[in-house]
Amino acid sequence: MTNTAVIDYYGILNLPSSADLLGIEAAYARLSGELAQLSILDDGHKDALKRVNEAYAVLSTPKLRREYDTVFLSRERQAEIAARTRFVRRRQWMQRAVLSALLLVVVAQAGALAYLGREHVVEAASSVFGPLVPGAAG
Repeated sequence: MTNTAVIDYYGILNLPSSADLLGIEAAYARLSGELAQLSILDDGHKDALKRVNEAYAVLSTPKLRREYDTVFLSRERQAEIAARTRFVRRRQWMQRAVLSALLLVVVAQAGALAYLGREHVVEAASSVFGPLVPGAAG
C-alpha cells in the first residue's frame, strides 16, 4: 500500500466502491473465467488476468480493502468536500446578492416616497390598483 500510483481495483473489476464481498466474488468469477479462456489465444489477456487476480486479492481481504480504501477513496472524499464547500459558498454569495438587491429596492422606494410625498403615491396607486389599495376608494 506504499505505492504512489494507486491502481483502481474497483475499475478493474468494474464495480462501484460500495460493492460487497458477494459482488466482488461474482465479478471476479465472471472476469477470470472470460480471461482464462481468452488467455489461451493471446498473451495480452494473461496480463489482464493478473490484474484481475491482484484486484480480487486486495478487495476480497477486509484488512487490505480497508487500507486500500483509505488511500484510494481519500481523493474522492476530498473532491466531494471541495465541491460541497464551493456549493455552500456560492449559495451564501447568492443569498447576500439577493438581500442586497432587496435592500436597494426598499431604499429606492423610500426615497421615491419621500420625494413625491405620500399624497401623490396614493393617487398613483389608486389609479393602478384601484380598490386593492386602502383609502383609494375616492
